Amino acid sequence: MSLGGSDGSTISGASVPGKVIGPSFAADEVADVIEAVIDTYRDRRDANELFIDTVRRLGLEPFKASANSVRRSTALAHAHAD
Repeated sequence: MSLGGSDGSTISGASVPGKVIGPSFAADEVADVIEAVIDTYRDRRDANELFIDTVRRLGLEPFKASANSVRRSTALAHAHAD
């Protein structure tokens, strides 16, 4: 999953690629990862702040931490790789 990229539109600003927020997630984790990232945005955003603006203001770490907190099968595999 990548965050922080923009498509070059008026709303998002200059076109830039997103940053990968960690090792890949298993297919059965994706919905939970997306939910965790959105929850972080909702909890940490300023009033009327767009998602991209929240990511730029906070950086990727809070979103990465929330995504990693819902890992299940990939967490086990990653722990064995270390």
